[in-house]
Amino acid sequence: MGMIQLLSLVLSRIRQPRVVAEIISGVILGPTVMGRIPGFSQAIFPAEAMPLLGLTSTIGLIFFLFLVGLEIDTRVLKRNLLSSASVSIAGLIFPLGLGAALGVGVYREFIDPNVNFGYFLLFSAVAIGITAFPVLCRILASLELLETEVGLVTLSAGIGNDVVGWVLLALTVALVNATSGLTALWILLASTGYTIFLLFPVRWAYRWLAKRTGSLEQGAPSSLMMTITLLIVLISAFFTDIIGVHPIFGIFPLLLSPNVAHLWHRWFPGWVNCSS
Repeated sequence: MGMIQLLSLVLSRIRQPRVVAEIISGVILGPTVMGRIPGFSQAIFPAEAMPLLGLTSTIGLIFFLFLVGLEIDTRVLKRNLLSSASVSIAGLIFPLGLGAALGVGVYREFIDPNVNFGYFLLFSAVAIGITAFPVLCRILASLELLETEVGLVTLSAGIGNDVVGWVLLALTVALVNATSGLTALWILLASTGYTIFLLFPVRWAYRWLAKRTGSLEQGAPSSLMMTITLLIVLISAFFTDIIGVHPIFGIFPLLLSPNVAHLWHRWFPGWVNCSS
């Protein structure tokens, strides 16, 4: 935190969002810079603690993106659906193409010829083309663009890019490990099925429970509804993680459901402070 605060103080002078300081701090404290000091990584980030640190950061990221989702106005999102799709497609085609082109040169110069050329190109394309979605959210929040049409178009395009990117990455892993694309097909079908499950049975049950607990009338969630909400967030993240998609995408189908999103907007107004 001290490194982040120091860099943030310097970078704020040139109007850079805090997330830039966090990224640079990670590079400095990581293996690229200070990790080259003998014994530094083992002393500060011991290997035994890394799984727990990774789990903690993932849970924090899930809840942060849940709060980001509360700020999404689905009506504005629908009005800009065509723009979002256009940005998403353009944001996929060019990076994937450039990543594949870069992979050709890297393969010829540095990679063992025994490695499958097609698989390596696919991996290179996905590695270059995938979006750093959490970083995108932090930048939009820092610049106070999260509630604007530009921010919503960018956010929705980023969601589309990352979903496709993670499916392609799963396809790459499946092809390398099993020489079959069935795993990727399973991920796609499971993701589609779970999205339908969230948008219909879960949405209906959630609204019914909100009525039964009186949360609709009092304009605030009961303790039961708060518990159910947090359980849905965590279970959705867990499910998307075990099927091969990043856990941060588990909650977005329900966040974009008009009825449920309307309830959360009423219950949790302004939870995301866009100036932070």
